[in-house]
Amino acid sequence: MVSRLRSTVTAVALFTALAVMVLWGLSLQLQAQLREQVLARAQTRSQQLADAMAGQFGARLAQLDLGLLDLRARWGEPLAEFKEAEQRLLQALPDGLVSHLSVVDADGVIVYNSLGQPPGTFVGDRPHFQALRRGGDGLVVGEPVRSRLNGEWLMVVGRPLWRDGAFAGAMHLNVSTDHLAGLLGRLVLSEGDLVGLIHPSGKFLARSLDNEAAMDHVLPSDRPFLQDRQALRGSFRLGGSVDGVPRLFGWQRLPESGIVVVVGLSEAGVLEPLQRSNRQALMLTALLALMLTAIGAWIAWLLWKLERSRDQGARSEQRLKSAQRMARLGHWEFEPVGGQLEWSDEVYRIFGRHAHEFVPSEQAYLESVHPDDMEALRGAFNQATSRRTPMDIVHRIRLPDGGERHVRLLCEMDFEGERVVRYHGTVQDITELRETQRALEGLNAELEQRVKARTRALVGLNRELESFTYSVSHDLRTPLRGIHGFASLLAESDESRLSPEGRDALRRILDSARRMGVLINDLLSMAQQSRAELKAERIHLSELARTVAQELAHGHEERQVQWRIERGLWVTADPSLMRVVMQNLLGNAWKYTGRTPQACIELFRVEGEEGMASFCVRDNGAGFDMRYADQLFQPFKRLHRQDEFEGTGVGLASVQRILQRHGGSVRGEGQPGRGASFYFSLPVVPLRHFMDSAG
Repeated sequence: MVSRLRSTVTAVALFTALAVMVLWGLSLQLQAQLREQVLARAQTRSQQLADAMAGQFGARLAQLDLGLLDLRARWGEPLAEFKEAEQRLLQALPDGLVSHLSVVDADGVIVYNSLGQPPGTFVGDRPHFQALRRGGDGLVVGEPVRSRLNGEWLMVVGRPLWRDGAFAGAMHLNVSTDHLAGLLGRLVLSEGDLVGLIHPSGKFLARSLDNEAAMDHVLPSDRPFLQDRQALRGSFRLGGSVDGVPRLFGWQRLPESGIVVVVGLSEAGVLEPLQRSNRQALMLTALLALMLTAIGAWIAWLLWKLERSRDQGARSEQRLKSAQRMARLGHWEFEPVGGQLEWSDEVYRIFGRHAHEFVPSEQAYLESVHPDDMEALRGAFNQATSRRTPMDIVHRIRLPDGGERHVRLLCEMDFEGERVVRYHGTVQDITELRETQRALEGLNAELEQRVKARTRALVGLNRELESFTYSVSHDLRTPLRGIHGFASLLAESDESRLSPEGRDALRRILDSARRMGVLINDLLSMAQQSRAELKAERIHLSELARTVAQELAHGHEERQVQWRIERGLWVTADPSLMRVVMQNLLGNAWKYTGRTPQACIELFRVEGEEGMASFCVRDNGAGFDMRYADQLFQPFKRLHRQDEFEGTGVGLASVQRILQRHGGSVRGEGQPGRGASFYFSLPVVPLRHFMDSAG
């Protein structure tokens, strides 16, 4: 007997230990899964932020390049006019972004700088100058260097100077890395987050945290963007190269310059909202483990005492009642012949009754069952009776004071032939277990809501980034109107009293104000097109193209242009946005055929992918070099000088955005002096995805 008792107690102990281990394992596994989910989402967010920052930096780099191209074209002009153009460029850029401008001769000696320091400083040994000497006519972004003029860390953006086809030097815009670091720091969401610009060589160009320490620092070669130079984007988890802080990195490469924008979200910052939930979960798991251990120990003790005290029936019965009370478990018996129902004391307590004032019965039990659970209880009882199997069901009961409890009802039946002679089983109060389960569900729901809230915050940040162009352009209109208005007033009232130089300066002010006004209008138009709601309709594209062609020709009777617009072209798209597409594509063809004696502009259908309606706008105008085709649809990128053909470089970017919102695409082909062709396509059946995303 002692051996059997020891075996039973050992089995209970092992079962309890196993249950506690499983409980802890499940809890830790759930926390690990939640941690990985949060980290994975944060890694995705870092990639999205890197993509957004790459767009912002690419636009800023394009602005610097446009300024360089303009100043390079003016370098041969009188120095006073060159300085005036230089000042206009520096004033148009954010204050502090560009430290100074320098011009270097073919031997690497600075012959001019905007700081006013004497010429003669040698920079021919700088890597960026060597790259400009070796390269073609493209833009070069050099590694960060400490300036020999003012001692600051600078990122050099330069283009070569040519004279009679030979290298004659270079023109540099020297960008302050500290200013760039400050701009990058505006995106930081929490302490420990990092935004950086990486040169293709692996050196930091700017770093939002401790920029000075990062200068001249070379990243290890294990970074993905250094291993695969062709990859454009990606993500990884590593410790920071400068400070060793573990972060979730997302990166985006700028194809033109090879510069990599890296956004690193601190693991500690990402996981901080999860720590409190983890602590609560651990406390709850510990409490449940203690309860399981206590119940296991209690059951083992009861078994020990029961086997050792078989002759003490009364005491054993009392201990059994205590065990039932601790486990909130009561037993019952019912004989259908006499209708007699017996409950244990614990069942009375569970149902909120007292034995001296309540007589248990089948009817009394059914009256206590919650009405919403009655049908399920009857169904389970009938099924168990027909199959002669035990019944196990959880349902709610109503207490005399109006409260509710959840109970687990177990029932077994004794048969004599086909007749049931006795029902017996247990009733267990599992209300606290249900509340614990609900608490766990609520905890999980709260964690999910926090993750969703963080995601919504990031979505809001992305929307703010999208509306940045719109807000800035809109706020520039009022001061620009003032400049143009006062300059016009001066031209009307005092132009005769101005010197020739003054009249020329006044003309330049009016021209610049007009160009800036056109640029602002284009920026506003592009922002509105990105935010406008799509309303697809059936559009007669041929008729729309003819209307746009008439508008372009109006007031230009001296031009002889042959229009070839195919009949019967139809698309399903937003009418107002499709008009913008036609105005830009046909308007570009009209503009770039302005110097062609026998101009011809065509619109016709072409073969495309299945499910897509494809078209082409072709002209025989100025054309373009296909080496720069990747710049066609980038905002502010222009393949022709301003004095050749006017424009802001926004039109084709707007066309691409509009078509992509519809689920379509656009590409261009051309040859210098032999015209250009732009192929665009739209879905035959509007895609619901693009319609939804437009809102």
